[in-house]
Amino acid sequence: MSLLPSRLDVSSSPDEPRVLDIDGDDAGDTFAALGSETAREMLSLIYEEPRTPAELEDHVGTSLQNVHYHVDRLEDADLIEPAGTGYSEKGNEMTVYGPASEAVVLFAGEDGDSSRLRDHLKRLFGLAATVAVATIVFAVIHDRLTEDPSQEQVTFQTTTEAAESAESGAAALTALDPVVAFFLGACAVAVAVVAYWYLMPRLRSWAQSR
Repeated sequence: MSLLPSRLDVSSSPDEPRVLDIDGDDAGDTFAALGSETAREMLSLIYEEPRTPAELEDHVGTSLQNVHYHVDRLEDADLIEPAGTGYSEKGNEMTVYGPASEAVVLFAGEDGDSSRLRDHLKRLFGLAATVAVATIVFAVIHDRLTEDPSQEQVTFQTTTEAAESAESGAAALTALDPVVAFFLGACAVAVAVVAYWYLMPRLRSWAQSR
């Protein structure tokens, strides 16, 4: 392992996507930084989990010097950023790198469209995060409310009882788990909200043209 078990103050939670105009200077820097397959693999690994250069070296199978070269280029292109501190197995302090944005989106279109796309993406990511957090909270509350405080009982089933249990289990599948039902309902609400965001400006434009 390249790191000791503990890390200090590792925090990487970018809260908005980055939209790159294909004609902009930032896109050129991004293309240059990602021109190498090694750099692209490193960026993918960092998006999975913040990592030190030593950890990246272990995964991509190249020299530490080459890793540092690509890390510098990725950081200069604002694709990654320092996210905390870690230690090598020798106890040397090393920077942990994380993604600089929640997602990177390449955009080609008219001027001004990129800002609207960025706003839409921020809304979508925020909505997805809200659905995920709400489902987790509901699952925790549901487990707390439905847990059985009584002692666990061990029972032995005969072949007939096991068959009856299997039949009842199959029948239970027809009733949707409350957590799954909540998640599906939240997704349906999210889809309705997205549809509203998408359709309302077009309906207003259509109404004004009448």
